[in-house]
Amino acid sequence: MMVKFWGVRGSIPAPLDPIDYKNRILDIIQFSQNKFREEPNLTSEKIYELLPMHLKELIGGNTTCVELREGNEQIIFDMGTGARKLGYDMMARGITGDIHIFLTHTHWDHIQGWPFFIPGYIPTNSIHFYSCFKDCEERFVLQQQFKFFPLEFHQMMSKRIFHYLKQGDTFTLGGFTIKTEPLIHPGNSTAYRVERNNKSFIFATDTEFFGNELKKIIQKKKKFFYKADVVVIDAQYSLKEAEQKIGWGHTSMIVAVECAIAWKVKRLYLTHHEPAHDDYHTYQMYEEALNYLSKIPKAKLEIHLAKEGTTIEI
Repeated sequence: MMVKFWGVRGSIPAPLDPIDYKNRILDIIQFSQNKFREEPNLTSEKIYELLPMHLKELIGGNTTCVELREGNEQIIFDMGTGARKLGYDMMARGITGDIHIFLTHTHWDHIQGWPFFIPGYIPTNSIHFYSCFKDCEERFVLQQQFKFFPLEFHQMMSKRIFHYLKQGDTFTLGGFTIKTEPLIHPGNSTAYRVERNNKSFIFATDTEFFGNELKKIIQKKKKFFYKADVVVIDAQYSLKEAEQKIGWGHTSMIVAVECAIAWKVKRLYLTHHEPAHDDYHTYQMYEEALNYLSKIPKAKLEIHLAKEGTTIEI
């Protein structure tokens, strides 16, 4: 299975600010000058390789959208603003017909990309929405009322079919086996475990693992997450922010790592990044999570930051 991140921000899009961009360029110039003084023969490519991660790579500013595919089969998770670029890419790849979208929930940062998803305007396409909300179609209609958007939901030319799931359901879609699990989030959210050829992928945002009941919650969710090959999980906050925002429905990076270790997850991707954090701040939190992991004896977990445009194999 192949997984690609099209949007990794939470709450609201967070494009690179012009001042942040200028500061990044200045930091890169200063870094390069220092390296050239030490080693005048360094190539530009080598300088790039030596850059700190927060200068070398962009985390990305689009809200949540993730694509999973195997051969000609595809599943899309959530319709944040990352869905716009995904739609263009699907058109370029010639993907038409039945398109399957799994929704964790319908907070705006997870559906706001839908009106800009070009495959939704193609008459020969059938868009299948899967969620644990009986009124899911009504929610999409509300988002596209004319007072908010110039084209209403039912004016789009694709065929749209809504499938209601009960949290805890297991079913098949093509060659995929899909399991669902309730998450802790205001208004409810659903995690999806996708299995194929003895490999497993879990998408689990938005969710809050925190508080006095944390150990009980980790144990309760262990069956669903146990030994997954790849887990993409909410990790929006630092520990301090998580303490200050109890009930907001998000998890800290360090607690996400703690959960994954208890569940014996193989690879963990931290996502739903806080829009108020620039890349430097987010990478600092990631370094703290790596440091926390390094102190756990015999932990075999790999952790990564989810970044827009990254593709992974399972």
